[in-house]
Amino acid sequence: METTNTPKALILQEAQQQFFNQGYSKVLMADLAKQLGMSKKTLYQYFRGKEELLHAVIKHYLEALQREVENLLQQEEADFTRKAEEVFRTVGQRFARINGQLLTDIRKHTPKTWQLLQQYRTEAAFKRFRTLLEEGSQKGYIRKDANISLAVLLYASALEKILDPEFISQVPPELMKDIDYTPSAVYEGLANLIFHGLLEKK
Repeated sequence: METTNTPKALILQEAQQQFFNQGYSKVLMADLAKQLGMSKKTLYQYFRGKEELLHAVIKHYLEALQREVENLLQQEEADFTRKAEEVFRTVGQRFARINGQLLTDIRKHTPKTWQLLQQYRTEAAFKRFRTLLEEGSQKGYIRKDANISLAVLLYASALEKILDPEFISQVPPELMKDIDYTPSAVYEGLANLIFHGLLEKK
């Protein structure tokens, strides 16, 4: 978000809170303007419509998350396992703030913003996750026979499907009841499976 108390920054802050809590469909520009103490005309001077406003909110949110993750990755002196856990926890907690209904609404009603989310997930997996695994390999935490590229591909593919509401709607209910389907749990669960696998050490 913008760091100053400009009208645009205040609009983004209030819009983020409403979108994340209520989803996209239930947020009305008239209500948002009233909450901000401004006219709809003033609101539309900054954003041409609700779709453009949502896109700006998500873009700012993802940019802040990217900076946060990059800072974690650059902490070379940090213990690798703790760093990895912190990266996945940070991403998961950030996405957990987004209302599940909002993700469904974005996919249905705002393809441009859905593409932005998908692009972030792809970059997060193919760039930042790969960077993390390569560091772990260099420091001896990753098995030498492990295929890092395959692990990255597996992670990226899993994220794309698991966080896709349309895909999840097709999953049998008896399977979903055993899954904590919060973004934070999904991110940490995938990381745990990739780093530790399924088999018990004997």
